[in-house]
Amino acid sequence: MSIHPLAAVSPEAELGVGVTVAAFATIEAGVRLGDYCSVANGAVIKSGTRLGCHNEICEHAVLGGRPQHVAQPSDIGTLLIGDHNVFREGVTIHRALKSDSQTLVGSHNYLMAGAHLGHDACVGNSCILANNALLGGHVTVEDRAFVSGAVAVHQFCRIGRFAMVGGHARVVQDVPPFMLIDGQTGSVVGLNTVGLRRAGYSNDEIATLKAAYRVIYRRGLPWVEVLEALRVEFTTGLAAHLHTFLAEGRRGFVQERRGPPTPAATLRLRVAEDDKRRLRAKAG
Repeated sequence: MSIHPLAAVSPEAELGVGVTVAAFATIEAGVRLGDYCSVANGAVIKSGTRLGCHNEICEHAVLGGRPQHVAQPSDIGTLLIGDHNVFREGVTIHRALKSDSQTLVGSHNYLMAGAHLGHDACVGNSCILANNALLGGHVTVEDRAFVSGAVAVHQFCRIGRFAMVGGHARVVQDVPPFMLIDGQTGSVVGLNTVGLRRAGYSNDEIATLKAAYRVIYRRGLPWVEVLEALRVEFTTGLAAHLHTFLAEGRRGFVQERRGPPTPAATLRLRVAEDDKRRLRAKAG
């Protein structure tokens, strides 16, 4: 264990084997820090926070802050964090609002500079939150999701596994698993096929997901029939998770971005003969 003499570490904090704490870092009473964690200059880990092993807390990150809520009770919940996570500069994560609740962060996640998790958020495993991604209270992010820079996610929304949300998107409804969200419009623009292939999923599995995608967004079925079709037609593999996720929705779901009508209209430039001669003359 290595604790800089200018660090403020409470004697009531529990630190594991091989922990390093840099100058001006603060670890409050009641914190539990697992083995081989590193806490950089100016980082703050507040009471009610529990971390597993091999976590990296970078400069000026604040883990376990009190919830930003006007009706905040005096006795609030906790923040539980797994193993092998990276919290880059200025990351902020708040504890849960109620004493019997938890803000949860799994393992192998990477939160880039300025990312924020509100109270009662739940982030799975192997997720990436890019710079200044903002998750409101009670937001759920499933495993292997990617939230790009400056994305704002409304409270109580869910982001499904392997979904990728483009930069600057405003998310106010649930993002179904495996979907690719356009940052400009905040709409679905297809499957996150690149992420799925990088994770080792086969072309056959991706093709099955594409078939399920067409059920959801292309058949024009009423919502009850969409759920029933997913339940009956896709009983195994990745596509089966779509029914599970969609059946639990309460806020509605991000819709598909519609393309231009087919066949697409074409505008032709009609140039008078005199203008054509002048254009040819200018062109040499």
